[in-house]
Amino acid sequence: MHSAHSQELEDRYDTKIDAHFAEIRILREQRNADCSKTRKLPPEILSMVFGLLNNERPKYSHREWIMVTHVCRTWRMTALNDPSLWIDFTNVPPKWIPEVFARSKAAPLNLRYGHDSDYHIADQTSFIFDHVVEHPERIKTLEIHNKWHFFELLTKPAPFLDSLLIDAAVTFPPDFLGGVAPRLKFVSIRGGVLPPNASWLSNVTRLTCSRVHIKAPYLSKLTSLHLDRGWAALDARDEVVKRTSIDMLLSVLENMPLLQLLFFALPRQVDEVPSSRPTPVYLHHLRDITAHFYDCPTSATIFNHLRVDNVERLHTIWPYQFNETAMVEPVCAFFEMCYHGDDLQYLLQTTSDLEMHRYIGTTTFHTPVLLFARFGPTDLAGVLNLLPRCVPRTFATRVGYLEKTTLPLGDCDTIEELHISTEYQRFTPFLFPAYTSPPYPSLRRLHLEYISFVPKAKRIPQLKRWIAGRKSSTKVELLVMKGCRLSSKDIESLRKAVPVVSD
Repeated sequence: MHSAHSQELEDRYDTKIDAHFAEIRILREQRNADCSKTRKLPPEILSMVFGLLNNERPKYSHREWIMVTHVCRTWRMTALNDPSLWIDFTNVPPKWIPEVFARSKAAPLNLRYGHDSDYHIADQTSFIFDHVVEHPERIKTLEIHNKWHFFELLTKPAPFLDSLLIDAAVTFPPDFLGGVAPRLKFVSIRGGVLPPNASWLSNVTRLTCSRVHIKAPYLSKLTSLHLDRGWAALDARDEVVKRTSIDMLLSVLENMPLLQLLFFALPRQVDEVPSSRPTPVYLHHLRDITAHFYDCPTSATIFNHLRVDNVERLHTIWPYQFNETAMVEPVCAFFEMCYHGDDLQYLLQTTSDLEMHRYIGTTTFHTPVLLFARFGPTDLAGVLNLLPRCVPRTFATRVGYLEKTTLPLGDCDTIEELHISTEYQRFTPFLFPAYTSPPYPSLRRLHLEYISFVPKAKRIPQLKRWIAGRKSSTKVELLVMKGCRLSSKDIESLRKAVPVVSD
């Protein structure tokens, strides 16, 4: 009898405890809802914020992103009720795919198939692709990385498709997309060939490919063209017209009057016969150019036959360790003629690059205006002479491990900031010998990165004399040292000659 009474008492207390826990949970929910700083945000704003987080993938995995649905009831209901947050299946665990697809409702989808970094779970996703074959209006972006029968089944209009990427040797069916894709703006195809005439390409503005039809009507609307290495010009029968040449590329470009961004990589086998065009090709809107010359630096003469209203960025990639300044002349002449921005006042040289920027300030991030990649000129002054408007203010170089290194442009009287770095921290790659006339007469700031001054302590006095030997009118105002492994004693010694910032 006593045992039954004890059990009844325990049950009564447990019931009261559970009721208190339920009340606490309700109070916490009310507190979160009433006191949260985001409680006044409408669902539309929350959805926009969640969408930004969702778009950060692969920075955030799918599992990390859905943690927002665990914050509070409001966030959860907002996220679950917005179909646009569930349209991408990248990195989604297989067991979640049906649920994510259900949450997408009727929203257009981002679909990928066959890429190593994406899912390899055709069984789990086949029902999605079977669905969009019947309902192609569900496709927003489509990315295919192998030849797959699904591609050939897309014969109905895709009114919301805006991006198509195919990395496979596919053949487009004559009735692909039913000839209707009014929002399709970006097409990238590697391995296959776009048809010369296709109504579903009529609104494309960005194209990446390796084979292009010279007279394809959709070229006239392009604002961005990316020609991969090994590109070829084709005729209406998909046959290569002839060996690639400068004139061939110019013929392709002149059919693109709206072009703003151009990236082209010339193949190994290029006909080096000079262009016979009587007048240059004028692309009024072209602003951004990247040219890979690889094994054919003489192809830089294409810039003798190209004109634009105002180039804002010119990036050229040359053969490794290429240093033939004469071949750079057409690029520099084109840039001088077609660049109308501020004077070039910033110069940067790394191991294999020569970059020129607009000079804004020593702490401001710089975007290259003119860049020669893989180009290690032996005569920097000669290159600068080709660009008379360039006034170097900052010079940065990465030196090797050899003890005796001569810095170029030492006579330049406009350089105010000098950066020296090395990959080989255990060496002392740069000496600061005494000069009758110290180099860089206008130098104000000196940055040294990973320059080791040990074990040879005499390097510190050399550096002090190098700094102190300058005229008072051009005195170095700041020495910045990063990763130089200096002792506190060495730093204090240097501070007697110049203000020092060290890590």
